[in-house]
This record gives sequence, C-alpha cells and structure tokens, in this order.
Amino acid sequence: MKISDGQPAADRLVINQIKNYASQFEHSETPFLIQKDRKWVYVNPAARKILEAEEDIIGKPIWNNLPTEVHDIVEERIQSCGNGIAPKPSEQTWITQKGNYIQLEVIGFPLMFSSHATQIIIRNLTQQHIEKQETLEHLKLITENMIDIIGVVNMEGVFTSLTPSYSLVTGYPQEEAIGSTPFDLVHPEDRVHVISEFTRMIAEQIPLTVEYRYLTKDGSYIWLESKGKPIYQKGNHAAIVASRDITKRKKAEAALKQNEFKHRIILDHSNDLICLVDAEGKYLYASLSYKSVLGIDPQTLLGTNSMNCIHVEDHELVKNYINLVSSSKNPMPLVYRKMHASGHPILLEGKGMPMVSDEGEIEGIVFISRDITEKKKADEYIRNSEKLAVLGELAAGVAHEIRNPLTSIKGLFSLMKNGDYDREKIYLYNEVICDELHRIESIVNEFMALAKPDATQIKKDVNIIQLLQDTVMLLTSEANLYNVEIRLLFKEKKLYVFCEKNQIKQVFINVIKNAIEAMNEGGILTIAIEETDKKVKLLFVDNGIGIEEERLKSIGVPFFTNKEKGIGLGLTISNKIITEHKGDLKVQSRAGQGTTVSITLQKSMQK
Repeated sequence: MKISDGQPAADRLVINQIKNYASQFEHSETPFLIQKDRKWVYVNPAARKILEAEEDIIGKPIWNNLPTEVHDIVEERIQSCGNGIAPKPSEQTWITQKGNYIQLEVIGFPLMFSSHATQIIIRNLTQQHIEKQETLEHLKLITENMIDIIGVVNMEGVFTSLTPSYSLVTGYPQEEAIGSTPFDLVHPEDRVHVISEFTRMIAEQIPLTVEYRYLTKDGSYIWLESKGKPIYQKGNHAAIVASRDITKRKKAEAALKQNEFKHRIILDHSNDLICLVDAEGKYLYASLSYKSVLGIDPQTLLGTNSMNCIHVEDHELVKNYINLVSSSKNPMPLVYRKMHASGHPILLEGKGMPMVSDEGEIEGIVFISRDITEKKKADEYIRNSEKLAVLGELAAGVAHEIRNPLTSIKGLFSLMKNGDYDREKIYLYNEVICDELHRIESIVNEFMALAKPDATQIKKDVNIIQLLQDTVMLLTSEANLYNVEIRLLFKEKKLYVFCEKNQIKQVFINVIKNAIEAMNEGGILTIAIEETDKKVKLLFVDNGIGIEEERLKSIGVPFFTNKEKGIGLGLTISNKIITEHKGDLKVQSRAGQGTTVSITLQKSMQK
C-alpha cells in the first residue's frame, strides 16, 4: 500500500483511518486515489498504472497531474466534498507521469474521516463498460461507510435517494424514507424556516446551510446541520443535501451559554473589582463594579492600559507583582491604590491569577480587587482600642514604678533641707537623684511612645534587642506586682529588623503581659533569641497555668479571652501585625505546664 507517513502529529489518527479504509482497494482493478490538502496520500496500483506513475507520487501535489485549465473546476469540486456534498461525475483531462494527456471520468466523494481529504475513482473512458460493474460495487461500499446523510430532494420536497446512514442517524428505514418528505419530521418551531430556505435555494439556485431539530424513530429530537446545493436532475430542479448530526455540539453550546450566563450574573453583581488584562497590560474585561467603586464606566477601559487607573506611586509595586504572577509564583495578595474618577485614591487589596493556554503560554491575567478603605479604618480602630486597654492597665504599674524613685528623691531633699549633709554626701545625693530622675524619664518616654506613636508609622531598621529591653523595662513594675521574674537570655548586641517600631513594641507588650498574668502566684518569664542568616526568632517562655488543648484552638480568635476583664483582641492584633511584617506568631501550651510564644521576623539585610 502506497500511503504517506510524513504527516504532522495532529493528522496521525486520520492517516491511520485512511490506511485501514484504503486497504480494501489495494488489490482492486478500479483506479482509486485519496488526496488530502491537495497532495496525494494514497494511490492504488490500478491508478498508478493509468497515470503511468513508475515513481512514487505520494506526497506530491495533485496539480502535477492536472492541466492548468482544469485547476479551478477541480478546486471547486474538492471544496464541495469538504462541505459534505459529492459533486456529479465529470470528464477531465489528466497528465500522466510520462507527460501523456488522457481523458478520464472522475468521481469524487467526501471522506468521512476528514473534511480536508477526498476519495476519488478514475476511469479510463475506453474501458468504462468493463469497469462499470466494479465501480458500482465500490460506490456502494463508499456510501455505506459514510456517517453523514447524503440525499437528493426534488422540487416537491420529496426524497428521491438516500444513503444508508439515514437509518443509522434517524432510525427510520432507508426504503421507507425515499418517496416521503423530510419536512414532516422537522420540529414544528423550525419547519417554516427550513421550508423557506429550501424554496429560496431552488428559486435562487444558491447553496445554503440550515440547522434544525429532526424527529427520530424513538420519538426524540436531534439537531441536524444540512448543506444543500441545487442540481438539475432529469430535466427538473432538485437539491443534493448533506446532513450531519450536531446534537452533541448543540448541547455543549447550550451548556456553555448557560454557564457563561451564570458567571456573567455573578460578575455583574459582585462588589469586587474584577478585570482581565492581556499580556501587554490592556483591559480585555472590566466588571460593572468599576462604576460603583471607582466611578468609571468599565466599557471605556477596554483596550486601554490598566496602569492608567493605578496610583502613580504604586506603578512599580504593581509591575513587580504582575511579574511574580506571570512566573506562577502565587504571591500574597497585594495592597495598592487605584484612582477614583473624582481624583482621590481608593485603597485596594488584590489577587492576580494567570490565564495559561494549552501550550503553557500566559495569555492574560485576571485580577480580583476589593476596596479595603473602611476595613483599614476598622482595623486601626480595633488596634487603638486594644492599645488604650493596655495603656489603662499599664498606668497603675507605671505610677507605682515612678513612686519609688520619687520617694527616694523626696527623702534625699528632706535630708538636705535639714542640713544633714557634707560635701561627700551632697555629691552622693546628687548622683542618686540624677539616677532616679533618669529612671523616671525613661519610664515616661517609653509610656508616651506607646500612647502616642509616630503619626507616619514608617518601617525602618530597628535594633530588636534594644526594643525588647525597653519594653521589658516598661513592664518590670507590673511583673513585680505579680512576683514575676523576667530573665533575658541574650547578650547585649545590635540585631536589626525592618519594622514599624511601635507596632512591634505593642506585640511585645501584649505577649509579656499575657505571660505575667498567667503566673498570678509568681513565676519566671524567660525571653530568648534564636538567630539565622535571614530570620530572628524571639521565644517567650513562662511557667504559668498554661492553656487547655480545646481552648488553645481558639487563641487568636477575635473577642476570645481567658481573662475576666480582657476584650480578646491582644493576640488577634499581634498576629495581624506580625503577618503584615511577613513574620510568624505561634503559641504552644499545656495546661499546668506553661506557655511558649514564638515570634519570627525577617532580619534587615542592610545591617
């Protein structure tokens, strides 16, 4: 069997089907050929003999065997077969491989395996009587292997001939259908349209395509796509019609349309900003929420650069985020600003997802963003509320801590007032008074820093060890009230973390106060530091009452607390602060055995 193997991978299935099908004609005396994409893919020995093809012509253009004057008509017949319509036989002049011109009768048929291929029977007209019977047998074989329905309908709309595939598709016997009209089985809602199109095709002598529902033998309707072409048969106008079952395609289209409708409703009624941008960053889609959130008509955005809506100071931030999304690194949600139509910025939290083609290429990016302006205000309000609660509890301890040095200063001034001093005592008194005043000043400064942090709250490199020591000093008085000893298991050194100083201090206060209050009968709070190349882990270990396993699951849940007077936001806020600093906060505890809180932060790379 001569058949081309050098085909693209996508055609392998078709080629294998052609091979299996063509094997029936290999030893036939009827010249049989198959062309695909205007090249010979199969030529049986009988055809090679007529074409005087001593060399292999598989894979060579069919035009090599056709004179220029018949190229147009042959192309038209190939396209007709591709549309599922078999053209009537024609006489053509062909050229053999030796350059001889021969007259052939050519019959072309659509190939069921591919709309790009045509099966052809050629007959040397001098031998037509000998070959007639064999040709008819092969014609029958071809028609019996066609899936599409090929029928001839006369001017009265009656079948005059049909392929056996009609029975396979509709369930009606082929013999009964011939002589009847197919229009009676067309769905009542489609019948007028189908008859109108058939009448127009005959009247205007133009090919037409129509889709409609057709009643089958079992009482169900299927969808057919029929392509009709006018013909002239026995002195009367008629049409040859090729029909194909497209029920599965119609169901898929309906399901896709319904699914698209549901998603469209969801998108149009979402308060989130949803958009699709192409690889160049231009809007392909923008949800209706752009109007309510940003005051921008989403239709005006289509085809424009998505960066036009983003705050100019956040351009670089967004571009870097897009690069991360495009590289499929699945970054954390991005907080950025878009500009409202009125000119003021809107704070958003967004997440991007790449759209990847079957070939693995990024075709675009979907962004879903949410207005978090009010949420940010609420978070700040909750954070400040917790801070005020902490300050109230600290006030008593600070007052007690200040009272002690004030008592010492007051006593020394009394001694000096009573004249009980000499030069050495004056020097000593002054030293003690200065030390006590420095102590008072440090306590007040730390207290005020917590009560009124920097308005800008800018992150910068902070010596975490110094910050921790200052926090411990602020809480020492409260620890003394509970008879708690705070032990620092780290050396005096500089260890820098890029953070917002007062927020991290608030976290330390929350954790240390929780530990102190968990040891109401006294105990030891140990604070240690573990350092790696990129991270710093702070460990707060107490030997207090601990937390039961069931209650441990709720630690960090807003408004859940073990304290009688607590509001249950300390660890919630602390965890949020640490998360915003790209760190980690974990709590481990056992009832009666104490609690360990670990806080991991990123080290500053600049120190």
